Amino acid sequence: KILERYSDKKVIYLSSDAFTVEFIEAVQSDKVNEFSAFYKSMDVLIIDDIQFLVGKEKTQDLFFQIFNSLHQSGKQIILSSDKPPKDLKGLNERMISRFSWGLSADIQPPDFETRIAILKNKSEAYGISLSNEIFEYIAYNITSNIRELEGCLIKLLANSSLNSKEINYDLVKQTVREISTNRQVNIS
Repeated sequence: KILERYSDKKVIYLSSDAFTVEFIEAVQSDKVNEFSAFYKSMDVLIIDDIQFLVGKEKTQDLFFQIFNSLHQSGKQIILSSDKPPKDLKGLNERMISRFSWGLSADIQPPDFETRIAILKNKSEAYGISLSNEIFEYIAYNITSNIRELEGCLIKLLANSSLNSKEINYDLVKQTVREISTNRQVNIS
């Protein structure tokens, strides 16, 4: 969305694991300064699953420097985590302090109606038409997150295509059973 509005901005999105791997490669190839300069040159830095920096002291140290540089330059930093900053045990206290400076938003799993809307939107994007009964079944049984909803649709398409089966209620139930993280699946 940022690039749609501001095409001149330098934006990067990556997981904390990818950041760590790139940092290790930079250390091995003696290019830490180039690595650091690249990230400090961003207008927007988006890091997913920041909690995975726990226990990675050198990576935390460099990330702290990059964070400070971007912050002092008025750049945007967006971090995601499965916990609020104060609950990120094992992260450097100074990093937790910096993370607490910004806006924290607790994003809960989507409600039933939102899950149905997401499924309808995604199925339209994939060019498939499903009945409301199928949307409701999936939305009732896949509740944890949007990725899992989309994964269900992708798997449903794959099951249909690979097995030369039409998408029907039975195929949907089978697919949901295969991927659902819920212990109880509604088999009505």
